[in-house]
Amino acid sequence: MFRTALISLDYSAAQGPLLDCLSDLRDMGISRVILTHVVQVGYAQGATYGNKQALEDWLQDRAAPLRAAGLEVEVDIRAAGEVAKDILQAAGDHGADLIVIGSRGQNMIRGLFLGSVAREVIRLSTLPVRLEWIESTGKDGDAACARTCHAGLRRVLLATDFSQQSQAAEQAAIALGRLGAHIDVIHVLVPDGGKIYARWPRMAQAALSYIVDDIAAAGGQAEAHLMTGQPSEEIARMAVDRDADLIIVGKHGQGWVNSLITGSTAASLCEIARRPVLMVPLQNEKV
Repeated sequence: MFRTALISLDYSAAQGPLLDCLSDLRDMGISRVILTHVVQVGYAQGATYGNKQALEDWLQDRAAPLRAAGLEVEVDIRAAGEVAKDILQAAGDHGADLIVIGSRGQNMIRGLFLGSVAREVIRLSTLPVRLEWIESTGKDGDAACARTCHAGLRRVLLATDFSQQSQAAEQAAIALGRLGAHIDVIHVLVPDGGKIYARWPRMAQAALSYIVDDIAAAGGQAEAHLMTGQPSEEIARMAVDRDADLIIVGKHGQGWVNSLITGSTAASLCEIARRPVLMVPLQNEKV
């Protein structure tokens, strides 16, 4: 499915839990990991770039458990004026086919967790992006954050709106089903949508069945779920009910996350999911 993952780390207490959540990388086919830290030159943290050896030692320490798990790990330290763009450049330079970034932002404790760097990476990336949810514990130091993930990919939730952008997400779910994950496929009907086109619920149910059949044909197991309500809320609720280890959604173009309040279903889902979200762009889509 994927081979090389670029994991972006900042210099914070969230990075231990972030790496704790990645024991399932091999379940996604990952065998090679790039740990990257981008120093934003011109700001307070820019001074740390003068102590590159300390950063190198810090990344090598973070790499140790991943190497112990059998992954090939490299480290990459960069200095940049625009951190998000340099993360994407690093992904391209190393031939990554997946970017992993944590959800922690400076305002996480207030509940609005998606920091500006993560938002820009997701918005600009033409690669799949896995967003990890890191919880604030209210404590200090290394105990300030805790993971919310499980170990491994036992159950995956695929959310689809049957659009062209959902096709790549569906293919990713099929691949994970082939690797042993149970796939719950969900489509959420918007309230009163049936009044606009009365046959849509039956058409949606049939479309879900086709996706379930494709997963089964690839050797996986899947169930279909047709819900009605606000899409991001219903998807998040289903993820809790099914105890999903990962949510997969299609990623639309650059404008999908213009606002953390009025953004698309994917943007809203990232705020409330409280578990990892994999956003998969349509291949060759211009974002």
